[in-house]
Amino acid sequence: MASRRHVGSSGSSLSRSFGWGLPKLKCKCGVEAVIRRVRNVDNVGMKFYGCPNWPEGDCGFFQWVNANNMDLEDLRFQVFEKDTQVAEKEIEIDFMKEQLKKIEKNLDIKKDELNDTKMELSHTRIEIMKAARNVKNFSIALFVSWIFFAFLLVYLKP
Repeated sequence: MASRRHVGSSGSSLSRSFGWGLPKLKCKCGVEAVIRRVRNVDNVGMKFYGCPNWPEGDCGFFQWVNANNMDLEDLRFQVFEKDTQVAEKEIEIDFMKEQLKKIEKNLDIKKDELNDTKMELSHTRIEIMKAARNVKNFSIALFVSWIFFAFLLVYLKP
């Protein structure tokens, strides 16, 4: 089915498509007309017969393909394409949901690690403050002991 959807060098407004089961017509050049599909005007998606020499040497032949003869297989293929796209998007959404769950789980782990690190930092600060207080107390004790020693030397000196 995929081989039926060809894009020719027909420019941005038209695309070339081969519709089996549709009547064959000859253009003004005497060559078998090709079936094209409108792509960017009011009649988007509609099929028409046109000169195969377009845009070089175009004889100006144009005729709409009868809408009642629209190729059923082509429509089925279009529905299949859309269904496939929807299924692919649903799979992509499921995959992204799984990735989001993993990221959320990883975020929770990182939050727990951050809280643990904050707690360790608080304990470390407390230990540093205790150590600083101990150093200060030791300095005071050393100073007092030197003064006591000095008084003791002055007092014991005959």
